[in-house]
Amino acid sequence: MRIEIVVFDGFDELDVFGPFEVLAIAGFDVGLVAVERPGPVTSMRGVQLQVPDVLGQADGVIVPGGGWLNRAAEGAWAQAQRGVLPAKLAALAPSARWMASVCTGALLLAAAGLLTGRRATTNRAAYDELRASDVIVLDERVVDDGDRVTAGALAAGLDLGLWLTERELGAATANRVAATIEYAQTPSR
Repeated sequence: MRIEIVVFDGFDELDVFGPFEVLAIAGFDVGLVAVERPGPVTSMRGVQLQVPDVLGQADGVIVPGGGWLNRAAEGAWAQAQRGVLPAKLAALAPSARWMASVCTGALLLAAAGLLTGRRATTNRAAYDELRASDVIVLDERVVDDGDRVTAGALAAGLDLGLWLTERELGAATANRVAATIEYAQTPSR
């Protein structure tokens, strides 16, 4: 199973590397992908990556947040304003098994029209904004709504990775990964 985690200038590091670590340990083919073209990407705290691939050939997609709450010039909010990433997510959704988000990445899924009328979560400071997109917001670390799975703020990306691991590979594998990273899982819905 190929899982692509989208990275863009201004992404939040923990939103990306938390689920990346968990899913890679579980044995998934996990890759960081750019929005439009391969090349350099810089996180919100200055981590520089050379991203070799572009979003488009995934069984599962994870969208991080970063820079939404402060309307940063680079980050999730800027990606929503540009419209390219939401359009790509909307186009890819019918062929992907699922799309997921961490933190304010949920607002990018909402901007793509992929959470309308669905249950989801995000950073607590963005609940009202997500509700404004006709989303049923739940105060949970992970919310599984079938082909859409959302995680709350920052560290909930670990929970998302473990939730997806259990969903795809079973509880024994998720428990093994949680033990490997010495992380206590949080029940979600």
